[in-house]
Amino acid sequence: MYKVLIVDDEPMIREGLRTIVDWESEGFEIVDTASNGKEGLEKFGQIQPDLTIVDIRMPGMTGLDLIERVRQENVSAHFLILSGYAEFDYAKRAIVSGVSGYLLKPVDEDELVDELRRVRELLEREREARSSRTEQEAALPKAQLVEELLFEDELLDEEQRGRLAEALGLSAPAYRVALLDAHGSAETESRQHAAFRQRLKEAFEESGEGVLFSAGSRIGLLIVRQNLVERPDALRAHLADTAGELEFHASCGPMVHDLSAIASSFREAERLLHARFFFENGTLIDAAAHEALFPAADRAESGDETEDGPQLGDKLYYALDIRSRDAVEKVLGELERAAMSRRMDENAIRGEYSRTLSLAIGKLSSGGSSAAELAQSYHSLLLSEVNQAQSYGALKQRVGTRLFELIDRFGGANKDTVLKQMIDFIRRNYSENLKLEVLAEMFGYNSGYLGKLFKNYTGEYFNAFVDKVRVEKAKELLAQGLKVHQVAANVGYSNADYFHSKFRKYVGTSPSAYRSEAHHEQQGGES
Repeated sequence: MYKVLIVDDEPMIREGLRTIVDWESEGFEIVDTASNGKEGLEKFGQIQPDLTIVDIRMPGMTGLDLIERVRQENVSAHFLILSGYAEFDYAKRAIVSGVSGYLLKPVDEDELVDELRRVRELLEREREARSSRTEQEAALPKAQLVEELLFEDELLDEEQRGRLAEALGLSAPAYRVALLDAHGSAETESRQHAAFRQRLKEAFEESGEGVLFSAGSRIGLLIVRQNLVERPDALRAHLADTAGELEFHASCGPMVHDLSAIASSFREAERLLHARFFFENGTLIDAAAHEALFPAADRAESGDETEDGPQLGDKLYYALDIRSRDAVEKVLGELERAAMSRRMDENAIRGEYSRTLSLAIGKLSSGGSSAAELAQSYHSLLLSEVNQAQSYGALKQRVGTRLFELIDRFGGANKDTVLKQMIDFIRRNYSENLKLEVLAEMFGYNSGYLGKLFKNYTGEYFNAFVDKVRVEKAKELLAQGLKVHQVAANVGYSNADYFHSKFRKYVGTSPSAYRSEAHHEQQGGES
């Protein structure tokens, strides 16, 4: 029997429809009635009738309002509308919107029977089509059924998902989806990938432990065997045994207890696999492993740089320029902490390393010395390491190795040359934001102790020495005719007034007066 719901605000119409025809002989059963549109909508959700007979005009929610609300969730529902002669044009417009038919009041018995038989034929054809689809689905390979459940999830209603799950024929207390990304050389990857799929099929599908399916370029597994579902460590070991020497990353979503809900496990596995760059080969990434690497408490509130002082590219330049392995390691450590706290993805990590290295190597290469040429030759090598590394661990190791190699080729630093290197560094980088604390960190010294060594060696305190170097360079630039604010910026003073006071302190006159005097002397010399 097909279920019928009657919605009309007139009690006589509701009761009259119950008795006007032999519903059972026509294959229908009136299961309930409603006196208005709102009540009808509620009962439709409870009953899910095969046919709803609804008055087109009711106070509050009209019949058309009711139909539109139902259509949002159930596009295949069948409706017959009731209307008076005055509403006939209105009723015809409703039919265009997908209503199965209409009946004029007062309802004629023969017309109602004709409409019921027409609707019954529609319902029977739909039932046959569903039955045919079910038979076809049962004959489909399990992999295809899983893929429909996963990739058509948002398009399927609850009944369709349940039917696909039933067609799979898998019964277990819980399920879990795993995704695998296998790696190989460019020449052998497709062959190795095919061999890996075959081994997985034998290890999981043919033994009844799961279903293998395709997820783009990745291999998917619907896990059924309970010890593998409940214990990711056991699943990882099983995958490693199956992979042999082939490198792979894998992820798994959470357990679900209904086959029709496996799409949620798949989506989480897909999200976790995006972090594969940060895990070593052979790792199975689940929620716990991901959270251990990226703890929520460490998440940065902002991606902005809050450190007061040189950016990481500048720091790396300092570390390379003074030939300090320890300093390079410290900068790379800072770079890693910044990346992890901001939860950068793979592309962002590669970009951050590339920018930092390019800034440092660019500054090292700005001169015309042999060291500058050597630094420039390493630029493409370093960027190649960043772009080709298969994991974050490999990226760190390769970049560090290249930077240490560069330092060795420069000629490493030792304690006997530290002060000479500092002085040379200051003379070449007077325009930078030089701080004793930063240089002490680069050289691996306590800043107070290094300051005393510097004072004993040069006779000047660090800041005074930097100021004198800057003022000497400023005198050269002023003599060339540059404006005072331009000179201040060029020698490392962002505040022109501060530069003015420093210049007067060490030269005894103002920058503008010095420039005028230098210009006058040049003119006198030319005459």
